Amino acid sequence: MDIALALGGGGVRGVAHIGVLRTLEEHRFKIKAIAGTSAGGLVGAVYAAGFSTQKIEDAINDFSPLRSFSRQAQDSPSLLGLGGISEILEGLLSDITFDELKIPFAATAVSLYTGKEIILNKGKVLDAILATAAVPGVFPSQKIGGRVLVDGGILDPVPVQVVRWLRPDLPVIAVTLHKRPSDFPEEEVPLPIYIPGPTPIVEHLTNLKSVQAFKIFAQSMEIASQHLTELSMLVYKPEVIISPPVGHIGLLQKIEVSEMIDAGMIATEEVLDEIEAEANWMKKLQRKVKHRVNPDPLPDYWGNIKR
Repeated sequence: MDIALALGGGGVRGVAHIGVLRTLEEHRFKIKAIAGTSAGGLVGAVYAAGFSTQKIEDAINDFSPLRSFSRQAQDSPSLLGLGGISEILEGLLSDITFDELKIPFAATAVSLYTGKEIILNKGKVLDAILATAAVPGVFPSQKIGGRVLVDGGILDPVPVQVVRWLRPDLPVIAVTLHKRPSDFPEEEVPLPIYIPGPTPIVEHLTNLKSVQAFKIFAQSMEIASQHLTELSMLVYKPEVIISPPVGHIGLLQKIEVSEMIDAGMIATEEVLDEIEAEANWMKKLQRKVKHRVNPDPLPDYWGNIKR
């Protein structure tokens, strides 16, 4: 049964996407198109290039927080860099272009100066990943095609319409990453970044005003993203929504990779019947009639970038 995926952003929570992909594979769903924003763009792009979920998991296990977020000389102003992550992705993707991907894929970004959403589906895949993951102020913005681009989640945290544009005949399965576990304290705000070191030093650093300011900024972004995601789901109506309970995890917190993957797998298993119902031939025929999303010309608020 053929499906299309819209993978949302959420920093390290994006590891849960691996569990979603793995479960869909195990139940013989065929993913024919993927659109991703931020972390969803990263995982989606590597998967679309033909790498297995195990290979992606292994690559994530190789991430070192200190090395992964190192800055490079050419980086634009930002708190952190993507030096280590860029190296790992370059080892996987090299100079692969969108035309060479095994699965049709698109990422989203936002033009910092025009405020327009940009669909990235041409040129080098690695460039698109770094642009869609460029959380404003946290990671460096990226210059592509004469535009300065930042994280697509500012406008489109779960790109349902983008993947529907790629394959309007298929059911869209949207994966959101804001849901919290039912037993997580409502008023508790996680520290958005992992700080390594002995406990006394970590506690001292955590209480610094600059770190607390970053915490307030990150939580404000999270609130905006969560409400924008909920609105997007109401407006664009994906056929099925998968929501792993990982919303209590901070943007760049230290995580147990296996636990995050399990969360994605369990959440997907809970909606398998819904996915099967939406992937049958009758529903597919109905979508061919109802969901025509014409890719040419693109709407004014989208832009196709060619390198």
